[in-house]
Amino acid sequence: MIVSVCSLAGAPGVTTLAAALAMCWPPSPLCVPVMVEADASGGDMRLWHRRGGERGLGTLAAASRRPRPAHGAGDNPLLEHAEEVTGGLHVVTAPSAPHQCTAAVEELAQHPWLLRAGRAAVVDVGRISPRSAGARLLLCSDAVVVVVREDPAQLARLAASSAVVSALEEAGVPVGVALMEGPRRFADREVAEQTQAPVWARLPQDPAGAAFLRGEGVRAGSGVWTRLREWARERRGEAEVEGLALMRTARDLAERVEAYGRRAPSGTGARPAPPEVRAPAPDQPQPTAIAAPPPPRTGSLAVTGAGAGAGRAA
Repeated sequence: MIVSVCSLAGAPGVTTLAAALAMCWPPSPLCVPVMVEADASGGDMRLWHRRGGERGLGTLAAASRRPRPAHGAGDNPLLEHAEEVTGGLHVVTAPSAPHQCTAAVEELAQHPWLLRAGRAAVVDVGRISPRSAGARLLLCSDAVVVVVREDPAQLARLAASSAVVSALEEAGVPVGVALMEGPRRFADREVAEQTQAPVWARLPQDPAGAAFLRGEGVRAGSGVWTRLREWARERRGEAEVEGLALMRTARDLAERVEAYGRRAPSGTGARPAPPEVRAPAPDQPQPTAIAAPPPPRTGSLAVTGAGAGAGRAA
C-alpha cells in the first residue's frame, strides 16, 4: 500500500506526520512499514538523524528501473534502501539538495512498483505543484493525506484546488485532510464542504512528539540528571512514546488509512495505476490536479475578513 502525505503550500508538518504514520502503522507479521522521502525539494530525515547517504532515495530510484523480480510473501525490498532511526522507524532518506532529488522522484513516479512491493510505504511528497513528479506520485497512491494549517488562507487555497481532489477521487484514490490545529477553529463539516475532502485527523501541537521524530536527544554538555532522565525514558520503550498526543493521533489516522488498503485487491499490485485523466468537456470544470485549477470558491473558507463571522458562509 502506498500512502502519500503532501501539502499545497510550504510543507507544514508533512515530514513529521509521514514519520509518525509509519511508526504507528498497524502491526502485521508480514508488513514492515517504511517511510520514503520523495520530496523533490529535498529531504530532512538524513540530517535530523545524522545518517550517511550510502543508500536512500537514489538507490531506490535506480532499483525501480530494473526488471521486477519475484518476491516472497514476507519480503520487503524497500528495506534494502532504508535506514533505521529513532524508535525503530525505517526510512528511505533523501539528500537535502533539490537537484539531487528531482530525477529520483521522477523515476519513482514512472516506476512505482517498488513502492507498492513494500506492502506499507508512507511517502513524504512535500509540497506538490502542477505537472510535478510529486503530483504524479499521488496518482500512484492508495490514499493521500493533505496537511493543511487551520488558517483561512491555507484552507482557501485547498478549496480553490478542489479539482485536485476530484481528479484523485475519480482515479480511485481517496483523499483526506489532516488539519494542523490553530487558534481559529473550523468545523470538520465546514472544511469538507468547502474543500471537497473530508477531515481525517486534527494534528495537535505536540513539541515533544515532533522532537522525538526529529531524533533530538540530549544536548551536549547537559547535566548528569538530565542524562539519567533521558536514559530512563529510552529504557521505558514504546509506552511513553505511544502516549504522546501526536502519536495517538497518528495511530488513529494510520488505522483509518490502512482500512482503505484492505478494500483494494490483494497482491503486490494492489491497485493498478489509474488511466490518464481525459480532457473535460468545454462546459465542465477541469478535473485534473496537474492542469490549471478552477477559480477560488466564494464561501466561508475563502473569506479572510476579520472577526468571528469571517469563518462562516456569507
